[in-house]
Amino acid sequence: MKARLGSTIILCALVAWVLWSAGILGGVFLLTLCSALAQWELYQLMEKMGWKPQKKMATAWGIIVVQGSFFSREGIFDFSYVLSALVLATVIFACSLVLTGKPENLKNIFLPTIFGILYVPIMFCIPLLFARNLLILSNPTLPLLLILWVISVAKLSDIGGLLVGRRFGRHKLAPAFSPKKTCEGLVGSLLFSVTGGYIFAFCCGCAWPANFTKVKIGAVAAIIAVVALVSDLVESGFKRLAGVKDSGRMIPGIGGAFDLMDSLILSLPAGVIIIKTLILL
Repeated sequence: MKARLGSTIILCALVAWVLWSAGILGGVFLLTLCSALAQWELYQLMEKMGWKPQKKMATAWGIIVVQGSFFSREGIFDFSYVLSALVLATVIFACSLVLTGKPENLKNIFLPTIFGILYVPIMFCIPLLFARNLLILSNPTLPLLLILWVISVAKLSDIGGLLVGRRFGRHKLAPAFSPKKTCEGLVGSLLFSVTGGYIFAFCCGCAWPANFTKVKIGAVAAIIAVVALVSDLVESGFKRLAGVKDSGRMIPGIGGAFDLMDSLILSLPAGVIIIKTLILL
């Protein structure tokens, strides 16, 4: 627990320094780096399950896709870029596999490779497309502010679930995926996320969007908390199938980049889509 707390403090300080120094561009760099590392570790887990994803090519493609989502010319928040990136990846890797002349590689290489692209870099494209669109239409601080809000709410879901679950956890939530997750921990996740979401918005003062009201803050924070938990459980499922405790050993007390980003992979894109659709119309 001490190692986890120490790593969390150091990571928060590092993120704050990068964002303070480089702003939204620093955030793009951090998200790209975390995406690439998480995608690589996901492929390593797949290898332990007996699959053979094309790690190097797919991770390189993932970096290009994530960077392109922010630096592309159009900067339009829709799914045309996401679909184009996924279709091109499918075509490229399908061609490379056909050239090998081994149909069994479709199951062992092609499917896990495409899934890895879809599950990590494609998911992280969505918040960057969101940020790019808001930079064009609005002030430069709003996209970073809202993305940080979603990340904070999602990570507070982790913290609330851990602390409340350890202290009061009695009823298993999803033992097939993670024996440590409890229904009481889920309540803690909701409480921490909603409370933290309100505090974050209050601290932003007049910079906070006026139409992102208290009721909407609570509702969106609760949804993000639940999605973050589901995202965490999916990663736990991968680790159980691979027979490992952590996806890596890069971060003391936490594990690897995939362990660090597990709750964000689904909750970050879901959060910005909800905000874009229901709040910022």
